[in-house]
Amino acid sequence: MIRRDQDHREYHHFDQEKRKKKPPVVRAYRLQHKANVGKVARVAAVLPEYQKAAKIIQANQMQAFVQDGAGFWSRRDPGEFETKLSERYKRSVQNQVVAGLDSWLELSKQEIRQIIAHSELPDETKADLWWLNACNAHYAKEATVPVWIYPDDVRTGSGERRSAPPETLSLLRAIMKHVRRHRVHVPQLWRSRTMALDGTVAQVTPTQGSMYELWVRVSTLDAGHPVWIPLKKNQFFNDAPGELSNFAQVTVSRDGALKVTLVKRSNRAAPVLIGEDISLDWGLNSMFASDLGDQLGRQFYPWLRKVDVQLTKLTVELQRRGIKPKTNARYRKFNQRIREYVRNEVGRILNRLVKRYGIKSITVETLDFRNGDLSKKMNRILIRAGRAAVKERLKSMSETQGIEIHEVNPAHTSRECSGCWFVSKQNRKGPHFVCGFCHKRLNADTNGSRTISMRRSHGLQYPYASRQTVLQRLDARFEARWGLKPGEAEKLRLAKERRKTTPCHSRANLSLEHPGIGNEISSMPLLLADKHQ
Repeated sequence: MIRRDQDHREYHHFDQEKRKKKPPVVRAYRLQHKANVGKVARVAAVLPEYQKAAKIIQANQMQAFVQDGAGFWSRRDPGEFETKLSERYKRSVQNQVVAGLDSWLELSKQEIRQIIAHSELPDETKADLWWLNACNAHYAKEATVPVWIYPDDVRTGSGERRSAPPETLSLLRAIMKHVRRHRVHVPQLWRSRTMALDGTVAQVTPTQGSMYELWVRVSTLDAGHPVWIPLKKNQFFNDAPGELSNFAQVTVSRDGALKVTLVKRSNRAAPVLIGEDISLDWGLNSMFASDLGDQLGRQFYPWLRKVDVQLTKLTVELQRRGIKPKTNARYRKFNQRIREYVRNEVGRILNRLVKRYGIKSITVETLDFRNGDLSKKMNRILIRAGRAAVKERLKSMSETQGIEIHEVNPAHTSRECSGCWFVSKQNRKGPHFVCGFCHKRLNADTNGSRTISMRRSHGLQYPYASRQTVLQRLDARFEARWGLKPGEAEKLRLAKERRKTTPCHSRANLSLEHPGIGNEISSMPLLLADKHQ
């Protein structure tokens, strides 16, 4: 059988040399500024013009992408348009827009990979689509793809190229259209209130003998009259490794407040070679559950439930008064408080985990940050804040501490027994997990984290496989181990419950219907013993 779910990186071999050179670690640090009201007002006056230019430049980049099949390019001429910004500012705007569109394109490509993997298209068509998607040929009128060969039933490129079929290019355009409309919308980057200013318009200058050690010189709409903003360092910024970049992120909030963020660049940490391999699952009663039995962040959900009541009351009150919540300063600060709490808790828990066990690698699933005890609005906040915080923290641990991060397909991890591999809806009953085949009992979140660990160690990540495909492979693995199909095991379990027989009687009946199984199940405690028990 041809291997279907090949890693998309095989289609990136045309760019191997570039991928071998790892980019530096870029870390952002927000510093407190000491600018007076006049300076803040002059910098804030740049934002409206900056946003207008971003809207025009984004339209120009998207037009070239859709109509001409061209990539996003920071050096493309945006054309003449009326603006008070200098040419240097326009280049900064274009750099920021292109970076945002590149991020959107990468997210879209991930969704397209999922759609292709879950489709029932012929394998050759899938391979062509994966290649074209990796090459950003979503709107290309013509493109080439490899001539595929299949040594040992494994697809690989022969080194020769051929023209991509027109129907394949048309299909890829249709998939991209669907993704843009329903999955990953094109961001409205001109609505951002953050200006990413490079050294041509914002120079970061260290000083000596001054009350403030750092100053940022920001160009304004008044040519030749820049604003000097003093910054106050903190201990966290001073201790952070890396070289300070001549770059500043300037954010103007809706309340008119100014926030300045500087950037440091450093080399990536060497990989950790000795330590524990930990798996984490997002818990129902705690933030994380580890495969070692840890329940981490037990006060997380109680705190969220408490503030959820307050947030709901505030939302109802604002709506009763005819005020849109997003326009209310108190509501925005409340949301910011929740996001900061989630980010701090994620960092605190993961730092404590690393300190306790000396971690070499962390395995997680595609985390779902929903909880049934919270309102829809709070769940939306939690999904956005939680996913962003965990991804940011795991990425930081990989870059700065050398900890390897792995992801596995989350399908059926809550229903699969980490001992015998039996998958059933009946296995999980609230916070408890009781296997219907081997009768293993343990905390449901702990079982989920051990299942995640098992999938990674057995090479069963299936990153782009559908839930149905994952279930078929899990059932096949269960049958190969026990000589019994999961459906037959389920029938035996139901028959046992109806007869209400003793465990010994159950094993006797099972061994009569399936010779050899009864003895194996009777010795299951020995078979299922692992490092966790």
